[in-house]
Amino acid sequence: TRLPYVLNRVNQIVEAHGLRVGNVFHAGDGNLHPNILYDPRVPGEEARVVAAGAEIMRVCAEVGGSISGEHGIGLEKADFMPFIFSAADLEFMRRLKDAFNPGGLCNPGKIFPTKKSCVEVGPVAHRPHAIEEKGLAQRF
Repeated sequence: TRLPYVLNRVNQIVEAHGLRVGNVFHAGDGNLHPNILYDPRVPGEEARVVAAGAEIMRVCAEVGGSISGEHGIGLEKADFMPFIFSAADLEFMRRLKDAFNPGGLCNPGKIFPTKKSCVEVGPVAHRPHAIEEKGLAQRF
């Protein structure tokens, strides 16, 4: 396993960016979730988190790992897909998705960004679910 090496590199990368990390992982399958701690009110700190995250993704890919686990690619990791997939792979995936979703109505922008710079970091505004709006459920 390369987990000890990767964890060491994660700590080095985060320290080089002047940040702190809480490493959570499934040691048995080598799945790690480095949670980089930051304060979005501190100017420039979020940019350092994004830069550190990109370096961590590259290390994971370089040792033969993946950039995602059980949670999938989502929005935040879409730009890192070329670290593990070729341009031909990505084009095939896009064409396959388009074949089943020609109108682009299902999860627009998910997995394959609609723009080149589609990375979302930070808090996401809460949108009430339809059952919340009808008073059938309450968010706590």
